[in-house]
Amino acid sequence: MTSAHAGFRLLSEEFPPINFTEQGVPRGLAVEIVQEIQRREGSTTQIEFLPWARAFRDIKGPGATALFGMARTPEREKQFKWVGPIVTFYSSIYAPAQGGMRLRSIDDAKRAAAVLVVRDWFTAEELKTLGFQNLVSVTDPVTAIKMLLAKRAPFFATERLSMPGILAKAGVPPASLEIVYSYASSEGYIAFSLETPDAVVKAWSGHLREMKRDGSFLSIYKRWLPNDNPPMGMRP
Repeated sequence: MTSAHAGFRLLSEEFPPINFTEQGVPRGLAVEIVQEIQRREGSTTQIEFLPWARAFRDIKGPGATALFGMARTPEREKQFKWVGPIVTFYSSIYAPAQGGMRLRSIDDAKRAAAVLVVRDWFTAEELKTLGFQNLVSVTDPVTAIKMLLAKRAPFFATERLSMPGILAKAGVPPASLEIVYSYASSEGYIAFSLETPDAVVKAWSGHLREMKRDGSFLSIYKRWLPNDNPPMGMRP
């Protein structure tokens, strides 16, 4: 580890198939991308898996910290330094399957009795920005799914790629829920705290750019998300 990495923390959350643990071992699309970057630069920082709300708080400082994968939204743009994109997230609204619930527009969702969201997730930020007044925040997506199926709220706004894994964790058959409206997509990044040295961010960005150039990024991506198109460009 270089002196620029001294005290550096590397954070993630349970968000399969992007980043998660399996019998205590870090796995997932973003995990493999991050580990390959670490291999190329000789870093041995261990990934810490935390609840999203805590990880999101910790990356805001103090200290040099990275959190992945984070959706890069206008609200977050100046709060962090960014390396990516490494994945594309898709925002959708779910309801219990065969319940007859349908949304024809985002305004229909605004008029609903309630829309469940996970606190500090980008999907919650998106709907707040769109002027939603009926959001009900919960600490994690499993809680939201259970509330949805218990009819404590008609809708749950979340991210589509992670839903199969979250449903499995909740012990809920995939056919129990259905998408009733899809409204946005956002690119996921490795986010760094503002106190992270620019040299660290520049090095990570350079390694990711190399991975996209030499085919290793595409290989990792297609192993985890074979039906999705990877974001091959880079944004500063």
